[in-house]
Amino acid sequence: MKKNALTNAVIAGIAGVAGIASVANAVNLNPDGLGQVLIYPYYTVNGGNSTLVSIVNTTEFGKAVKVRFVEGYNSREVLDFNLYLSPYDVWTGAVFSLTDTGPANLTTSDNSCTAPPIKTNNSLPVNGGQRYVAFRNYQYITGAGVTNNDAGRNTLDRTREGHLEVIEMGIVVNTDPANPPAKNSLNAITHNAAGVPANCPKIVGAWSATGADPYWLSGNEYGQPEGEIDVIPPTTANGGGGLFGSAGIVDAANGTQLTYVPDAIDGFSVRVLHRTPGSVSPSLADARFPTSGGADSIVFDNGALQTTSYTPANAIDAVSAVYMHDALFNEYAVIANASGVQLLASEWVVTFPTKRFYVDEPLVVTPIAPFQYLFPDSPELGGNDVAPVDITIDYYDREERSTETAICVDEAGNPIFNEDCIDFSPTLPGQDSTGPQLLWEAQVITFDQPDAPGGSSSILGSKLSQNIDLEDGFSTGWVRLGFYADYQPFAGSQIEDHISRADVSGQRYVGMPVTGFWAENTQTTSVLANFAGLWKHRGSRCLVPSGAFADEACPTGRAPTP
Repeated sequence: MKKNALTNAVIAGIAGVAGIASVANAVNLNPDGLGQVLIYPYYTVNGGNSTLVSIVNTTEFGKAVKVRFVEGYNSREVLDFNLYLSPYDVWTGAVFSLTDTGPANLTTSDNSCTAPPIKTNNSLPVNGGQRYVAFRNYQYITGAGVTNNDAGRNTLDRTREGHLEVIEMGIVVNTDPANPPAKNSLNAITHNAAGVPANCPKIVGAWSATGADPYWLSGNEYGQPEGEIDVIPPTTANGGGGLFGSAGIVDAANGTQLTYVPDAIDGFSVRVLHRTPGSVSPSLADARFPTSGGADSIVFDNGALQTTSYTPANAIDAVSAVYMHDALFNEYAVIANASGVQLLASEWVVTFPTKRFYVDEPLVVTPIAPFQYLFPDSPELGGNDVAPVDITIDYYDREERSTETAICVDEAGNPIFNEDCIDFSPTLPGQDSTGPQLLWEAQVITFDQPDAPGGSSSILGSKLSQNIDLEDGFSTGWVRLGFYADYQPFAGSQIEDHISRADVSGQRYVGMPVTGFWAENTQTTSVLANFAGLWKHRGSRCLVPSGAFADEACPTGRAPTP
């Protein structure tokens, strides 16, 4: 029995017990780590780091996969290419930087076919004997031939940190009876005994107007839609899904590596999404499961299986639903020497993988719930504009003591600032008087690191970081990061502030679509004795039934009380 078929059977069995029908095929975060879509929450080349990435095809089928790197400020695309995995194939690459301020770059020694080519592309520069491609800023600047400017900075150093999406676009075959003629594309991408695909130039030429046979271009001589010859929908029956991967953030100078596995989203699409290399399509908004007419999602909430359904226009909500949390939980630990230098440091990566579809002005006119602020498609405010997310922060030591850092307000709802209302430091552009906010799409929260506006975090080298100044005696413990606001109870007109757009039956999730991890690094006097670790965030959920208020469905006991 195929693995994803087994997973669907288990889910279907659970659904049957719960009295929920037809949810075996729906957008879900597969706990087994296999899926049609992989979300890598963070990459970085800051602080002397590089990021290693792998993508694995566990199936007997050929795969057409979109690989997309997006920067952390506003998740504009900075590198995109098509990857063609043969059966049981693995692709690996490395993201690195040649300077402290230049763009991120991608290199690979892997033989798997890519379009455009990377390893064998003689037009690309060479470093260490390998070809590499530089990340670019075309999607967030206005220049020759491009008008994509946003309110963020235009420089290439914006490409140095962000996150990564991998989207299965279709199953590659030698012939699709529904879309003749046969071009033997699967044979072309399949590796021979020497581990080399039979004909990568053919795959590249299929997308080139100057190629010998551009059969994947729209308007090809065969009259077939773009990308559909020799490509069939990635349904379970056809062999869809089964992708997994890994990432490693390597600090070679200090002898450490932080490794993690990406989130695996299964049940994403039943359509061919094979598009031109370099296109911003397909995207996470293209979810279509269980039918091409809409998208369902399923999540576990305190042991209960929850199902929500969305129209094609709101299909991004099906992906967001599997990430919705009203709070994240994780640990931290900080140890400094007498000079204040951290020997043990902690940083949290917090990424909103779907945020741009709700806040980026070219995509939306006004912000869409659960997000509150628009990221303007205008440079009028320079690099100071952001689309912040209001949060609450509460941390506890290992002996159950707590320090309340939730937002404090007076009876009129006005914020009160005193020693009991702790905010991020330093206060960064884009924050308002309501309290702590997360400013970007992929960012780092540091703990007791020195205030350094425009500086870098000590582990990940992040320029998109905010610091929590821990109170004395709280050097180790855990944090509750809340995506609700205690100063605005979930009731009446305020229900829209921290709750998602409704599905077709009126159900809504409290919180924000979020993922990430805690990274810990210990530095000693010897590189050989340095070590690091990484732990995925935990979270809680709350689904609000149709017609109910969130304060009824999500008791206040789940949130910290001011």
